[in-house]
Amino acid sequence: MDKPFRNTWEIYTGRFEKVLVLMLTTTLPLLLLHSFITNYIYAITPSFASGYSVADIYYGLITLLFFLYAQAPYIRFVYNEHVGVENNLRNTIYHFLVNGFSVFIFACLVAIISTIGFALLILPGLIFLSLVFPVPYISMFDEKSVWKSFKEGLRVGKKHFIKIFLILSLFGLAELLFGIFVTFQLFTITPSFAAQVITQIALNLIVFPFLIMFMTSLILKWRETLATLEVQDERKIS
Repeated sequence: MDKPFRNTWEIYTGRFEKVLVLMLTTTLPLLLLHSFITNYIYAITPSFASGYSVADIYYGLITLLFFLYAQAPYIRFVYNEHVGVENNLRNTIYHFLVNGFSVFIFACLVAIISTIGFALLILPGLIFLSLVFPVPYISMFDEKSVWKSFKEGLRVGKKHFIKIFLILSLFGLAELLFGIFVTFQLFTITPSFAAQVITQIALNLIVFPFLIMFMTSLILKWRETLATLEVQDERKIS
C-alpha cells in the first residue's frame, strides 16, 4: 500500500456501484436512526443554559458510537480489494454481520469513555480515541473479535498517534465548519428543518465512506510497515 489516497480514490470511484450499495444498506439506515434518536433526545431533555444542555452530551455519545460502528463494512471492503477477494460485496456484508456485534460493543465502550473525556477537557477524549482507533480495523482485517485485536490495534495507535490525532481533529473541525456553512445557506433559502436534515444526511453519506476508506488504506500501510520492521529487527537479533 504505497499510495493510500490514490488507492482510496481508485476504489471509491472504480467500485462506486458497490460502495453505493454499502451506503444504502448500512450507512443510510444508521444515519436515519441517528437523526431520529438525537432529535428525540433534544425534544425531551431540558436545557439548563442558553448555549448548553445535557442533550449535547448524549448527542456526542451517540454520534461517536454510530461513527465507530458504521466504519466496519468499509474497512472490510477496502481490505478485500487490497488482497483480491472475490465477491467482495457479499464477503463484506457477511463479515459485517458476523463481526459487527463485537465492533458495536467496543464502539459503545469507546464512545462512553471518549465522551467523558470530551466533556471534561476535550483533549483526553480525543487522545483516547486516537490510541484505540485502529482496533476495529485490525479486527475486520483478521476476522477476529476486537478483544483479540486490541493489543495490535493499540500498538498501531501508539506508533501513529500524531497522524491519527490530526486526521480526526481536522475531520471533526471541517465537518463542524462545513455543517454550519450548509445550515446557514439552507436557512437563507428555506426555513425547513427537514431540508437541513436531508442535506446533512446526504453529505455524510458521501463523505464518510471516503474518509473511512482512506483511513483503512493508511492503517494497511502502517501495519505492513510495522511487520517489515519487526522482521528486520528479528533478523538483526538472530
